[in-house]
Amino acid sequence: MSTVHERFDAAASRYPDQTIAFPGEDERLTYRELAETSRRMAGALHDAGARDVVGVLCPNNTAFLQGVLAASRLGAAACPLPLPMGLRDLEGYVRRTRKIIATAGLTHLVTVPRMKPITEHLDVTAHEAETLVLGEDREFPAVPIDATAVLQFTSGSTSDPKGVVLTHRNVLSCAESITKAIAIKPEDGWGSWLPLFHDMGLFGTLTGLFNGIPLTLWSPADFVKSPGAWLRQFAAVKATICAMPNFGYDYLTTTVSTETLAELDLAHWRVAFNGAESIGVRSLEAFLEHYSLAGFRPEAMTPAYGMAEATLVVTLPPLDRPPVVEWCDRVALTEKGVALPVPADHPDARGLVGLGLAVPGMACRIGDGLPDGTVGEVQVRGGAVTGGYLGGGSDPFTADGWLRTGDLGYLREGELYFTGRSKEMITLRGVNVYPLDVEAVAREVAGVHQQRCVAFALLDDGVEKIVLCAETRLSDEDERAALRKAIAVRCAVDLGLPEVDVRLVKPRTIPRTTSGKLQRLGMRDLMKAEATR
Repeated sequence: MSTVHERFDAAASRYPDQTIAFPGEDERLTYRELAETSRRMAGALHDAGARDVVGVLCPNNTAFLQGVLAASRLGAAACPLPLPMGLRDLEGYVRRTRKIIATAGLTHLVTVPRMKPITEHLDVTAHEAETLVLGEDREFPAVPIDATAVLQFTSGSTSDPKGVVLTHRNVLSCAESITKAIAIKPEDGWGSWLPLFHDMGLFGTLTGLFNGIPLTLWSPADFVKSPGAWLRQFAAVKATICAMPNFGYDYLTTTVSTETLAELDLAHWRVAFNGAESIGVRSLEAFLEHYSLAGFRPEAMTPAYGMAEATLVVTLPPLDRPPVVEWCDRVALTEKGVALPVPADHPDARGLVGLGLAVPGMACRIGDGLPDGTVGEVQVRGGAVTGGYLGGGSDPFTADGWLRTGDLGYLREGELYFTGRSKEMITLRGVNVYPLDVEAVAREVAGVHQQRCVAFALLDDGVEKIVLCAETRLSDEDERAALRKAIAVRCAVDLGLPEVDVRLVKPRTIPRTTSGKLQRLGMRDLMKAEATR
């Protein structure tokens, strides 16, 4: 096993003319060019005094990959910084980014000119990539395999972001696990719109680079603004591997017409990773049905489980297997913590998507080894698992060395099923309620904007109640009242929850993580803050 830059250099020597394209930036370079420019950038950063940590604040473009590889050559840790999700919260973004910079001990930053309105508010020396690549190529001392390669700050879906320390060993172990699990071949191609600062975007891309395959990297804006145009480009480059959260597949289902799909051939799409958030059975079925019109194979859909603390991936299903769904009694699942299989048409059936088996080099267990079908905390270990968080803090490991994830789930013959997050579990009159169950019911009600809603517990005069917050474009008060009633009735009838407090907000009100996941606890905190004003 080598280091990140050594593994890339080996691929560049074998495939020097292989290409990396950024359609949204109108940039394209070869592996050879990336190797050469990242070496020169490393020299320039060294001369500027960069040593331990190098920040990377760039969109999906050449400069981002140059920065990550240059940091590796220096023996420094690359620290990808999230981009602002819009200009409405620029002050908050700067405040959060300053906190990351201080926590990481960041003094030097690779960036691009259009980030200047942001970098001028940060306490860091910002270097524009186009200047850095004019530096001198030089030799650097060998980098230990257990040196930190990446400081990956978590997206903070249930807490403040934490700096996950990932070594070269961790990163390469993860890449090898993915390579083996999906059998990457020279004829494969990686196509992605995910932000490179996020773990799924970054480590998926690095895995592609290590294997010497062509990469096409769009920006998230390319995907959001015109999913149909993005899909046409994806089909045109014949990428075989792509990854996105479940909401990305939902977005493709609801926005791309049958007429567009009839014009496309997606049979080349070999692996469609689906991870980073809970996967809804109905949305999965809707995507597979809709995209069968374009030749998308069910076997290509690849539900996954992973996290930044494990670099990226923990479990994947066997290759060329369609998604599997287990229907369980919702009451037994929440009240007894037991996954009791029932028919899909059972009145209390809850569908759970199988997330596959532990990938090569990783292991997964429930609790300290609970039997099949018993719900408990998901715990993992393996070569890709971090040794801890930056600055220490809370110990995330069990006494026998397993990483505690805070996620709840169960195993069935080695297959992992995710049921929820322990921090977000709602307890109402002594009974456990999964937010996912409440949200699944509400999403199906017409009027909920793009199925965006979150459920959480909120104390009201000392009494805990369930709040369902849904985004809507409805402005007429009668229509809004009807929507609130429809959601409440569905929760009462389908879940036996007659006291759900339904609150409607404008689109884009529910906070999101940097990777686009809706934040239940973030929305709860917003409502608490509003109540005290």
